[in-house]
Amino acid sequence: MQIQTSYKDDQQGKLYLVPTPIGNLEDITIRAKKVLESADYIAAEDTRTSGLMLDRIGIHNKMVAFHKFNSKEKAPELVKLMQEGAVIAEISDAGMPVISDPGYILVEECIKANVPVVPLPGASAFATALIASGFDAQPFTYYGFLPRKASQQKDYFQEMNQARATSIFYEAPHRLVKTLETMGEVFDPSRQIVCARELTKIHEEFARGTLAEVTDHFKDVAPRGEFVVLVSPNTAEKELEWNDLIAEVKDKVDSGVSKKDAIKEVAKKHQVSKNELYDRYHQQ
Repeated sequence: MQIQTSYKDDQQGKLYLVPTPIGNLEDITIRAKKVLESADYIAAEDTRTSGLMLDRIGIHNKMVAFHKFNSKEKAPELVKLMQEGAVIAEISDAGMPVISDPGYILVEECIKANVPVVPLPGASAFATALIASGFDAQPFTYYGFLPRKASQQKDYFQEMNQARATSIFYEAPHRLVKTLETMGEVFDPSRQIVCARELTKIHEEFARGTLAEVTDHFKDVAPRGEFVVLVSPNTAEKELEWNDLIAEVKDKVDSGVSKKDAIKEVAKKHQVSKNELYDRYHQQ
């Protein structure tokens, strides 16, 4: 077991995970800017893209490339610098580090070496899209970028089709229509989806509707910008299954599991609301 105290010694080396704006530069936080200004190094997924962003907010610290192609070799080098007292800020191209970028490798190495890891809160494209989607935000499942082959995507879509949680993934504009068409081979065309693009930018847009409607829209209007795709939860047979879930909770309670833990376990297993299962269980 390891207990981390990030601020035990302000002079020691450490890793800061710093979110950057996903579009609007005014979304940079005061704390994020201070950390970036004071860091000895900024580890960036793409130094060219990030360099332009940092230059626009007046930050010119030494940058090092840290991306999926060099992460395993570079991580030990960066950890060694931090062990020697350096402060490193890790950023993604846009948004939250570690989310759909190789930052987790550096975090993992820091934890092994007992180097403090300090996360900063901030922008995330999928969370930004989720809260404006109109879908239930609890629970949700985030898939990041799906495989490019339709045959591999279908495995994910089969899972999403049955999910009682909102499903979220990213897609590039030139692949969006093909991906939506592949979804149409698995989902009922009336399934509700949202495609969000250009979040926090001037041309921010949410395309909401059935899968068929949204697919037809982007066949007529060429997709532009990076997309967050959200799929509504499957609620078709949910009402019919509550008695089965309640019976499963009762079985666990009879076997010695506490009511609280039994409800939590069953809700997580079947991806339903823990609070709703709690209410229905106690109404029996």
